[in-house]
Amino acid sequence: MPLRSIGNILSNFDDYRSTTGTRASVPGGGSAVAASGGTTATANGYKYHFFTHPTSDDFVVTSGGNIEFIVIGGGGAGGSYRGAGGGAGGVNSNWPGFPGSYGGTSYAVTPGTYPITVGDGGATGPASGSSGSTSVFNGPGVNSGNPISGSGGGGGAGDSSNSSGHTNGLNGGSGGGGRDNTSSAGTGGGGNTNPQTTGEIGNPGGDATEAYGGAGGGGAGGAGGDKDQPGTTGPSLGGIGYGFSGIPPSYGTPGPDGTLRYFAGGGAGHVYPNNSKGGGYGGGGDSSDGSPTTGGNGTDGTGGGGGGGGEAESTGGTGGSGIIIIRYPA
Repeated sequence: MPLRSIGNILSNFDDYRSTTGTRASVPGGGSAVAASGGTTATANGYKYHFFTHPTSDDFVVTSGGNIEFIVIGGGGAGGSYRGAGGGAGGVNSNWPGFPGSYGGTSYAVTPGTYPITVGDGGATGPASGSSGSTSVFNGPGVNSGNPISGSGGGGGAGDSSNSSGHTNGLNGGSGGGGRDNTSSAGTGGGGNTNPQTTGEIGNPGGDATEAYGGAGGGGAGGAGGDKDQPGTTGPSLGGIGYGFSGIPPSYGTPGPDGTLRYFAGGGAGHVYPNNSKGGGYGGGGDSSDGSPTTGGNGTDGTGGGGGGGGEAESTGGTGGSGIIIIRYPA
């Protein structure tokens, strides 16, 4: 190839990197992968496999090579009665530019069956929401490849009535928000804040530092918003999710960067009396805006957390189910 052509290719890659903030992948590098399983699509020079809940499908490789993956757990549900938002599912990936320990690394597959488990979102209850379940690619470590998991998001704090006291959010891939009804702080659940050890990313839920409401659940890209003064439209926003490049528009949600698709946004917390707050980009549910209305559900296929429920006998929203995405050069 002429040197000028090589230079043009490298320049294009540099342009891609400077405008997207991620390193370009080179389609066609390494062995050609052939595989089946999930819902498939071809776009941007790649073949994609999308696995959503519920699924009993597996990733079946007939010709090996290197793949890229995204593994996202189910989101936590929002809490009831002035409830907090649920935390988003943890996100693990080797996509170029991903901040976890697998980011930009090679993952080789050889012919064989790679099991897929996609985590469901958490269910609402009479009080705090339940946590989401974990998604796993290659659970038993087929052909010596590492299992890759994304933890379920923590449930948002809540109560079943207008009782005194505070409730803490649950830990998870991202933590659920805390809830308070008497001005003693309800603490947000912890998220996965050590991506270089576990591979996955997540953030804590917000704290409810004042009465009558819940804080936001954490998202893959940021912590949940704290609940502040009673009677105000305090933050309580769900934490923002994480945006991936190159995802077909049928998956994920829009976000602040129009070139990316977002996943794993946290659910929003309720603010007294009926001030709905927004869930995080990436499928987080909004909190309730009335009495008694439920919080918004996290979006299935994103791992988004559910929104907090409002006044009286209102429950939080369910967590969104997770997703597993695999791609390789077409």
